[in-house]
Amino acid sequence: MEKKLRRGMRSSDPLSETARGLEEARRILASLEAQALSGAAATLAEVAESLSKTTRELKMFAPDEWMTAEEAAAYLKRTPKAFEKVVAAGEIPRHHLTERGILFSRKELDEWLMGR
Repeated sequence: MEKKLRRGMRSSDPLSETARGLEEARRILASLEAQALSGAAATLAEVAESLSKTTRELKMFAPDEWMTAEEAAAYLKRTPKAFEKVVAAGEIPRHHLTERGILFSRKELDEWLMGR
C-alpha cells in the first residue's frame, strides 16, 4: 500500500508533470522544426530550378560579347566606312583576339554610345 501511495504521489508530483510536459513540448517542437526545414528545402529547390531555367533562357538571348567590324558597324547602325573612321580616330578600342582579325567588345561599344 505504501508503494501505491508513493507511485500515486509520483504521478501527481508537479515536478514530474512539468518534466513530462516539457518532454512533450520538445517532441512537438522537433516535429515542427523538421516540417519547417523540409518546407524551406523544397522552396529552395524550386527557386534553384527556376533560376537555372531563367539562366538557360537568358543565355539563348544573350548577344555575343565580341563582334567583327561588320557586326559592330551594324550594331551601332553605322555604315562600314563610317565605323572605320571612328575606329581609326581611336574612339573605339579594337582587340586582336583571334586569327579572324580585329574584334570589338559589345560593352565598349555600349560605353562609347553612352559617352557621346
